[in-house]
Amino acid sequence: EKPTYWRLTVPTSEATQSEELVLSMQGVIVNKDLPPILIKPNEQHQPFIHQSVQLTGFDSKEFQTCINKLQQLHQTFSRQVPEGNMEPLTLGQFRQFDTVEFATRYFTSRRDDPNGTEMPFDQSTDPNSVLARLANNKKYFHGEDNKVLYYALKHVNDESPPRFFDVDPAQFRVGDIVKVQITTAAVPIKNNKFKMISQLRCLALLDGTFTDVSIPYQD
Repeated sequence: EKPTYWRLTVPTSEATQSEELVLSMQGVIVNKDLPPILIKPNEQHQPFIHQSVQLTGFDSKEFQTCINKLQQLHQTFSRQVPEGNMEPLTLGQFRQFDTVEFATRYFTSRRDDPNGTEMPFDQSTDPNSVLARLANNKKYFHGEDNKVLYYALKHVNDESPPRFFDVDPAQFRVGDIVKVQITTAAVPIKNNKFKMISQLRCLALLDGTFTDVSIPYQD
């Protein structure tokens, strides 16, 4: 039986085990769709509801290096499917700069993961329980693969180094300098094609100094 998707993994200290390859990169938020969810979405949209963030590095060499790494991973996935069946990797644009978007869906299909463990939504994500009520249909569930962790780098005092603390995702703003951790997978789409997706696993605020400075889109 063919797999429904491929994930990139790396070996662990246990010879018989592996874990997902986690990538990190830094950038500036130019667009976002983050919790909380306050109004119940249309049930027909349940498979597609997601939290996402779009980043740019402007002309940063480090950001371009991360884009190059994503392109290498895309090529790795391309060799796991028939030639020509992998959709091209597409980048967004903010003014003249490349952007990348990372997203994680709030729900997993029971058809794709019939034995997955359901987990409750965080209060900061679903304060009105609108997503929890959507899960009552049992076609989809919110599990470990749908979780995103949110942090902020803060200085406790002058003597101690800065530390990461849990934060409400509503605190993030366009213009924030952030660090993300992502995983990648190749998933099937229509017409026997596959697409590489980059799933958001962690979003950490590094510097909110420019939060109050708007970044308007320009043609």
